[in-house]
Amino acid sequence: MIAVWRNVPVVEAVGYVGSGGHGGSRPVLLRTHSGEIVHVKLQLNPQSNRSLAGDWIGTLLGQALDAPFLAVRLVRIEHDQLGHLPFLVRSRWHPGLQFGTQFLKDAEPVRPSTVGTLHNLDKLPLVALLESWLFNLDLKYSHILAHHQRLVVTDHGFIFPYGPKWLPSDLHRFRRQFPAVKPLTVLAMAAPERFDFTPALDAIMAVTRQDLIDLVDSVPHDWGLSSHRKDAIVSFLLFRQSRLVRVVEYLEPLWNQDKGQEARVVENIDLPDENTEPYENDSLEAVVAREDEGDGDQDRIHGA
Repeated sequence: MIAVWRNVPVVEAVGYVGSGGHGGSRPVLLRTHSGEIVHVKLQLNPQSNRSLAGDWIGTLLGQALDAPFLAVRLVRIEHDQLGHLPFLVRSRWHPGLQFGTQFLKDAEPVRPSTVGTLHNLDKLPLVALLESWLFNLDLKYSHILAHHQRLVVTDHGFIFPYGPKWLPSDLHRFRRQFPAVKPLTVLAMAAPERFDFTPALDAIMAVTRQDLIDLVDSVPHDWGLSSHRKDAIVSFLLFRQSRLVRVVEYLEPLWNQDKGQEARVVENIDLPDENTEPYENDSLEAVVAREDEGDGDQDRIHGA
């Protein structure tokens, strides 16, 4: 696995472009010296620095496995930059390194009626397994984008049980449970082709303990991810890794059912309104399958 986290560029913000959306982390769009526009989550945002750490871990793990995730940038902002970044005076932030990803201006959410036009749909199983592995309950249709007819998936700030509010005990409690990744299932079932999960599962199974240790250790020190939390993340992901075969056993037949028969009409499927905070309307127990503690052979996922 390529340790992409060792080569994340550090860039300097030179101008404010605008709001980066309505997410709880209050992201912003900033312009760098090179002219690139970057989607930035600031330290001390309302979702805490753990939203930066989660996005770093989730996005770079996906990139290392060749998932269609956005390129990461570390954006350095210091107090002497307030002159050309005056919005900071009204924002919660802390000087130092902020988390950024490449901004795709002309990207649009993928719809069931257009999913078949994407050129890299073979990546969909890898995305599904990654999001299940990372326990991403914040996977939304608005995070699944099409850019130049290629699938791109964004925003991993809310991975792990309870998102940035997670405790090591939460990772232990929910280690046997897997989100349903329903948006991906809706799109996959609308796509005309059949999906093979074997390459994606093989790629994830090749990730080693040392790979995961190196990844969590690469989280910038400024973001305050303690060694205890790092150990909890590694243990959580290692425990779940081999159990992803159960996710495959569930998703692969579901995604491929009725394929080869007459295509279903999907043009009238509407995507839901997503202007809500994660977990606002559903508890973890409501959206993730509950499971009794057992011998490890009872893992199952919630139906999509």
